[in-house]
Amino acid sequence: MSPHLTEQVRERIIIWHFQQQKTIAEIAQLAGCSQRSIYKILTLHRDFGHTRNPFAHRCGKPHILNQQDLSFITSILDANPSLFLGKIQEQLLDSKLPVISVKISVMNLLNFSM
Repeated sequence: MSPHLTEQVRERIIIWHFQQQKTIAEIAQLAGCSQRSIYKILTLHRDFGHTRNPFAHRCGKPHILNQQDLSFITSILDANPSLFLGKIQEQLLDSKLPVISVKISVMNLLNFSM
């Protein structure tokens, strides 16, 4: 799965298309995405005046850990790769980050490393 386009890149796509008159192929190369993604963003802009569907709802639950939390966990593992998950959780508690289960820690780390 390709990474999501940031709001800034989505806005640039609109500028590239309407103000700079770039082709869809050029925009796709600049944005690092498919031409289909460009067409979808342009359609959303035409239909809603935004680069995202304002009526769409996010699927799933909100993330428990943010990027800073994941970076902290990664730095702990970089410093001590053989550390058990229970010790990682203790260090998280000591650092006053949100209390999370070992299972959630592992799932987030696996998703983070992909």
